[in-house]
Amino acid sequence: MLKEVLSLPSVYGNEQLVRNYIQNFAVDNNITYFQDAKGNIYLTKGSEKMTGGEYYPCVVSHMDTVHKNHTSLIKKRERLEIKESEGILTAVDPHTGLQTGIGGDDKCGVFVCLSMFEHFDVLKGAFFVEEEIGMLGSKHADPEFFKNVGYAIQFDAPSDNWISEISSGVKLFDKKFKDKITGLLSEGGYTKFSIDPFTDVNQLAQKFDFNCLNLGCGYYDQHTDKEYVVIKEVENSLKMGKKLIEYLGINDYIRDKDIKKELLTEKQYPYGSNSISNYDLKFYDEYDENANKIVDTVFDMIDEGCSKEDIKFEIGEILFNNGIV
Repeated sequence: MLKEVLSLPSVYGNEQLVRNYIQNFAVDNNITYFQDAKGNIYLTKGSEKMTGGEYYPCVVSHMDTVHKNHTSLIKKRERLEIKESEGILTAVDPHTGLQTGIGGDDKCGVFVCLSMFEHFDVLKGAFFVEEEIGMLGSKHADPEFFKNVGYAIQFDAPSDNWISEISSGVKLFDKKFKDKITGLLSEGGYTKFSIDPFTDVNQLAQKFDFNCLNLGCGYYDQHTDKEYVVIKEVENSLKMGKKLIEYLGINDYIRDKDIKKELLTEKQYPYGSNSISNYDLKFYDEYDENANKIVDTVFDMIDEGCSKEDIKFEIGEILFNNGIV
């Protein structure tokens, strides 16, 4: 299934081939699904086994990629050619014969999530659109779908040793949940907790009260034509996801309501290196509010066609007016 999913071209705003694949998968496996007005897809399996008081585990991924040069393939309903060499997958444009982005970010996540439905009898899954341009799909996450979710695991990071702890200033899980899963994660080779830019569980953590998690799923050089996928690391991600759900079960893991949003002053954290060590935490809610305001402003201005200079000026104004610079 991995190669098949990766062969589907997708770009933000044009996720239909991946969405259709997920819908067909649900039908073929007798899994209930629905699509919301935004184009997000939600799968539910095992509702007949829920007797009351249990909560669903939920797996999460996004259907879009950044590879706009795949738009013509989508319109023609053509696929990427997937090449394998020594356990590494790459993609080739069928017309040019040149390497192009394989879209492991986040079609690897889509594969892992669908594979989980083949393994578990009780599970929910959310597949979002337009994550790459500001989590626009998950900003419209359906509250009714998530009301009986006990925790959410997203698969949307490079390698097979990456755990997002903070996403765009939002802490995804509390200390109690971290303490519960750290040992199991370490046994599976997941040891590096990271501060990351946005992904969909950022929105879920803000909208709902359950603990969230984001794990690496085996892709590298994302957002470039050189992007590639390591098969073994995708498999490791899938194994880790299975072990986590088997361990956590169908229980509710409510995030500490008194948890304070954290700004990290980094001492030994090279951003993007997939590691955090020896950092101090300062607790200021206003920093998180400003971060969200800047993200929203940038994407609004991009949509309006504003120049880079205008965007930089507006960010400067936000920072200055809030006493940050």
